[in-house]
Amino acid sequence: MRRGFTIIELVMVIAIMGILLGIVTTAAAGAIRQARIRKAEACCKVVQAAFETYYAQKGEWPGGIESKITGDKANNEGKEYRSDTDVYVLDPGDVDDMMRDILREYKKGNPCLDISGLFVSRYDGRAGTRQLGMDFMTAIRGTKKDANGQKMTTAQMHFGYPESSHGYFRHFKVVYSKPTDQMKVSTQ
Repeated sequence: MRRGFTIIELVMVIAIMGILLGIVTTAAAGAIRQARIRKAEACCKVVQAAFETYYAQKGEWPGGIESKITGDKANNEGKEYRSDTDVYVLDPGDVDDMMRDILREYKKGNPCLDISGLFVSRYDGRAGTRQLGMDFMTAIRGTKKDANGQKMTTAQMHFGYPESSHGYFRHFKVVYSKPTDQMKVSTQ
């Protein structure tokens, strides 16, 4: 009498292992997605707080936004703003300039935010592009370089958050209300 497993027993064990692996992988992917969503929301809150801190200290928004509104009027379907206000979605380039003002204050010894949590990209991350970003500290240290071996300078950086499904770079959505002089930072 031979001892061992029959082919049917082996196939059953492999099938059960495959099912269990599928369940675990699906759960892990969902957890990663939720972690990215929480990170993006936290990034928005940190940047919002940095803008408000800058405003409280200087009496104006970073980048002189009040005087150079270049964005489109917001669609005002959100709950925060009435439909009869002058509310603008700021251009991503203006948001990058605002972040550079925040970084200049940081270099002067007046930190408005913890820079270690910033997410940046050399590319602008406009709709339709898929660029991976990196942690701000990694970019500044130069531990990740471009194809030419160059580290990223602050002037080349675009500031945003990793989107939830694949971690690609996306710009913050910054909405400015001119009548109330308030700003709201959110994900796209």
